[in-house]
Amino acid sequence: MQRTNTLPDENLAAEVLPPLLAVIGTIAAMSFGLLLLAQWRSSLSPYLLVCTLVLSVWASSSLFQRGRLRQAGAVISYTLALLPICSIIPFGLANNTLIYLATTGVIAAGVLISPQAPLRVARVALSVLLILLAFPGLLGHERAEPGLNIAVGMTMVVLLLSAAALTWAAGYAIHGTIGWALETSRKSERREKLFRATQADFEGTLRERDQLNDRLYKLTLDLETARAEAEAAYRSKSSFMATMSHELRTPLNIIIGFSSAMIDHPEMYDGQPISEAITADIVEIKRSGQHLLGLINDILDLARIEAGRLELNKAAVPLVPLLDETIRTASGLLKDRPVLLRREYANPLPSVLIDAVRVRQVLLNLVSNACKFTMIGEVAIGARVEDYEVIIWVRDTGIGIADGDQTRIFNQFEQVESHDAKQHTGTGLGLSICRWLVDLHGGKMWVESELGKGSIFSFTLPRVQPALNGNAVHTTEPD
Repeated sequence: MQRTNTLPDENLAAEVLPPLLAVIGTIAAMSFGLLLLAQWRSSLSPYLLVCTLVLSVWASSSLFQRGRLRQAGAVISYTLALLPICSIIPFGLANNTLIYLATTGVIAAGVLISPQAPLRVARVALSVLLILLAFPGLLGHERAEPGLNIAVGMTMVVLLLSAAALTWAAGYAIHGTIGWALETSRKSERREKLFRATQADFEGTLRERDQLNDRLYKLTLDLETARAEAEAAYRSKSSFMATMSHELRTPLNIIIGFSSAMIDHPEMYDGQPISEAITADIVEIKRSGQHLLGLINDILDLARIEAGRLELNKAAVPLVPLLDETIRTASGLLKDRPVLLRREYANPLPSVLIDAVRVRQVLLNLVSNACKFTMIGEVAIGARVEDYEVIIWVRDTGIGIADGDQTRIFNQFEQVESHDAKQHTGTGLGLSICRWLVDLHGGKMWVESELGKGSIFSFTLPRVQPALNGNAVHTTEPD
């Protein structure tokens, strides 16, 4: 076991030493008083012993007040161990029980000095005892009987060494216990400091949270205000777009109607022929008017959808006639171009629960785009049946769409940025309106495309499920 010269605990010595000095001082005073009452006059040695005890108490107390606990403990321990043995000088060896009090000094050394100190104090006390027993003539005493010397010597050896051993063991036990207590106390102090630091950080975090909550509350109020203003502006914009689009359609229809009449019936002007140059201009007026009318119709539909005013008149509609009509329209749009028109759907197909006018608008828009951007190859219209819906697609082998543009083209007023696309003017509203119309039907629209190889625009519509009793059941999603 590793030796240590440290006190088991200075706090323990500081607590034990003052009352011990008080008790010893009281015993010294009582002993001096008893000597005076008994009028002891045989020798001065008892008075010297008592005075030595008093001086030891004073010296130990002085050292204690200076904070020198080890020295104070050593003085009082050696005093308590040696003075009882020195009582042989005035009182002799026979019937002298004071010498057995030397064990108190050994025990005190273990408490006040260190766990190894009791053995050192015991060795010193035994050395003094052996000197006094071996050379009684130095003190003016006659040699005692050998048996008495041996009995007292052996008894003191056993008592002092036993006390030293027990005190040593108890000192290490106390030292370990106190060390554990001190370590626990230090850990508790560290935990307390950490807790206080954590508590301070937590309080700071709470203050920051409160500040952030205040800022968030203010931002929320500002956001609510801005949103209300934006909604009001949005409603105003939608109302303005709807009103202006409606008002613009009337004069445009008149312009288109008159230009058509001038082209189809030139005799209505008193039979005067219209020159080819003027006819070409009228045709351009009609084409531009129709283009502008299509733009106004798209804006009007967009305004209705955004304002929530577009209502669908849903009914069970046979799908094959609608697709056949789209095929005929595509055939007229392709004209004499070397483009193969393919039909990729079987007959029969189930009916779908739709607004036929709006779905026809979606199909015509997709077919028109496919024919517009396909100069050679093929355009196909197809459909297949799923459990609760029908998937319809328009496929072409045209210019295709880059990956970065495939999501953007469904936004309002967005068009593909390419040289081929810029050759064909458009509003950028058709696909966004188509997607919204499909969404209103409870379906979804997506595109698959590769640049230079064509595109496939697909969307879903709810099919009409046949019931067991023969009545149709309109189902848009599984139960």
